[in-house]
Amino acid sequence: MAIFMRPGPRLAFLIGAAAFLIGGDAAFAAQNASPPAAGAADQVFQAQKAAYEALSEADRRAIQDALIWTGDYNGVVDGNFGKRTRDAILAYQADAKTPTTGILDPAALARLIAVAGKAKAAVKFQIVADDKSGVRIGAPLRLLDRRAALPNGSRLANAEGSATLDLVSAGGDLAALYARLSADTPGRKTTLKLSRPDFFVLSGEEGGRKFYLRYAKAPTNWPDPSQVRGFKLTYPAQSASFDRIAVAIADTFEPFPAAATPAANATTVPAKAPTPSKPALAANGLIVAAGEALTALDSGACPHPSVDGKPAKYLREDKQAGLSLIGAGFAGKPAAAPLAVAPLSDDLVALTYAADPAGAKPALQVAAIAPLAGATDAAKPRLLASLPQNAAGSPVFDRSGALVAIVAPAAAEAKPVAGVIPLAPHPVVAASDIERFLAGADIALAKATEAGASAAGRIAAEKGALVVPIVCD
Repeated sequence: MAIFMRPGPRLAFLIGAAAFLIGGDAAFAAQNASPPAAGAADQVFQAQKAAYEALSEADRRAIQDALIWTGDYNGVVDGNFGKRTRDAILAYQADAKTPTTGILDPAALARLIAVAGKAKAAVKFQIVADDKSGVRIGAPLRLLDRRAALPNGSRLANAEGSATLDLVSAGGDLAALYARLSADTPGRKTTLKLSRPDFFVLSGEEGGRKFYLRYAKAPTNWPDPSQVRGFKLTYPAQSASFDRIAVAIADTFEPFPAAATPAANATTVPAKAPTPSKPALAANGLIVAAGEALTALDSGACPHPSVDGKPAKYLREDKQAGLSLIGAGFAGKPAAAPLAVAPLSDDLVALTYAADPAGAKPALQVAAIAPLAGATDAAKPRLLASLPQNAAGSPVFDRSGALVAIVAPAAAEAKPVAGVIPLAPHPVVAASDIERFLAGADIALAKATEAGASAAGRIAAEKGALVVPIVCD
C-alpha cells in the first residue's frame, strides 16, 4: 500500500491528532494558531495567510482536504489558516520540488487537487450512508469492499477482515458508553482518551491492530435525543497508508446528517434533487445577440425553458458539441461589440447564477477556475472549480475578458460539504466549438487582442449583464 503514502515522520501521530481536530479541542486550536510576531518571519506568515484567505471557502477547504491525501496535513478541514496548514503547504511544495512559498496559485492548486484525486480514486474513497445507523461518512470502498449487517448498524471490511469500519447506532447514556469502551483490558493499549459532553474519541492498539472510534449523542432537537451514533475503524498496526486514510474518514464523519438520505445499506449515495413542484433554475445563458442566448441546455432534458418569466424556444442545437441557442425577450442586452474569444489559459473566471435554497431570486456569482493538467489540449477539456449543479451554460472568461469556454452539464450533482460546494472537475465546451456553432447561426465573434489582466470583480461588472438564468418549466 506504499503507493498511497509518502514515507516520513509527519504522520506519526495522525490518529491522536485527528481526535483533537474533530472535537475542536482548545489545545489543538492553540497549536494551529498564527505564530507570535517575529519580524520578517511573521510578515511572511501574514502574507501567506492573506493569500490563503483571499481564496473562496471551497478552495480553502479543498486545499486542506487534498493535503491530507498527499500526507502533509493531519488537521480538520475547516478552511482556516494556521501553522499546521502553512507547514503542510510548505511540505507539499518541497516534496513536489516547487518553490516553497507557502502560497498556491490557481495552477498549483489544480495540480494539488489532481494529485489528491488520484489518491482518492486509488482507494475509491467516497461518501457513504448507512440506512441502519443513519451515519454518513467517507470510506475507501476499494479497500473495504465487503459489507455485513451488525445488530445496530453495518460493517465495511476487507476480504481478510483485518480492516473494518463499523457504523453503529445505540441508545442510552453517552458517558456510560464511554466508561465501558475506555476501560482497560488485557492486550489493549489506549493511546488517547477524549471525552466531552456531546461526543468522545478513543484510539489505541489491540491484538496487533490500531483502532479509532468516535461516538456522538443526538442534538437536542433530534426526534430521539437519547440516540447515540458512532463509528469504529480498525486496521493492521503496520499499515501506514491507513493512518492517513483514517484522518480522511474522521474528517467526513456525520453522525446526525441534517437531512436523512435514503440509501442501500452502506452504499454510495448520490445526492438527488427532489422533483420541483415549480419551475427550477436549470442553467445559465450568455446573450450573444438581441433576444438570443448561448447555453448548454438539451431540449430533451428541458423542453420548455424560460428567461425572466418569459417562454423561450430553441433556435439551434448541436447535441454533439453540447450547445444550444435559445430565443426570448431577455432583459439584458448584447455587448456593443462582438464578444472576443480566446483559447483556454491558466487564470479564468466563470459567471454563474446559483439557486437560492430559500427561494429568493438567484444572484450572479463569480468563480475562479483553473484547467486540470492537459486540459488545454484535450478534446473535451475539464476545468477545476466550485460550481453549483445548474452551472451548465455559464460563460468562462480569461482575465482579458475574452470568452474561452461554456460550462457543460455536470455528470453528477454538486453536493455541498458543510454548506460549501467543493472544488471538482467540470467539463466545458471550448472556444473553437463555440465559434463553429455560432458561425452556423450567423453570429460573429471577435478574436482576442492583447489586453491587460482585469480583476474578477471587473470582469463580472463588464460581462454580468450578458449572463441570464434559465428556468425549466
